[in-house]
Amino acid sequence: MNTSMLSVQGLGMQFGGLKALSDVTMDVKKGEFVGVIGPNGAGKTTFFHAISGVHVPTSGTVRIGGSELQGKSPDAFCRAGVARTFQTPRIFGDMTVLENVRFAFLFGNRIGDAGLIDKVIEETHLDGLRGEIAGALPPARQRQLEIAMALATAPRLLLLDEVAAGLTEGEVEDVARLIARLRDTYGLTVVWIEHAVRTLMKTVDRVAVLNFGQLLADGTPAEIAADPRVISAYLGDEVVE
Repeated sequence: MNTSMLSVQGLGMQFGGLKALSDVTMDVKKGEFVGVIGPNGAGKTTFFHAISGVHVPTSGTVRIGGSELQGKSPDAFCRAGVARTFQTPRIFGDMTVLENVRFAFLFGNRIGDAGLIDKVIEETHLDGLRGEIAGALPPARQRQLEIAMALATAPRLLLLDEVAAGLTEGEVEDVARLIARLRDTYGLTVVWIEHAVRTLMKTVDRVAVLNFGQLLADGTPAEIAADPRVISAYLGDEVVE
């Protein structure tokens, strides 16, 4: 039985003479919670682009639930059960919270089961803000809304790109707890890119480290925190004891 939700083999991405990703191989099991860390410019967001259909890899394969998808469009990835967020929340600022979530639900080609709209709004603590204009929400709420929109597509694999960016320390902890709870509630496989390393290390099952477009290390949070290569390349004083 195939227990892999995301399987990436020899993934490469080149823009002209720039190698943004080089021979990245990673396997994420169903239900696993994996963090991705690395310095700025390490290729983290490019990696997400490659495994969500935004960019077509120049080499390698991307399989979601066993199906090969590299070269397919983002909506094909969505239909395969992939949902993602972005460093800057992609919401419709002139629409209400409810309208945003409903749009995401319809984009996911959902037929019936409209109760999912109400469920994800409640689960992301936005129930009292259904009629609020999304663009007027504070940053933490916009992050919650983008996560709600991702969930409304009924994903199997949730890709989170720096959802803690711009948030206070307390808000970062809140969003980490929210993600962990949603992962359990919806039975999700989650891959989370984040610069809030301490919070990420306390939350995920496993950590992958990218550096100069290559996979530098992959292991448990304790293994990564003790890896001299990772400490030298990225963690430094951020090492979690």
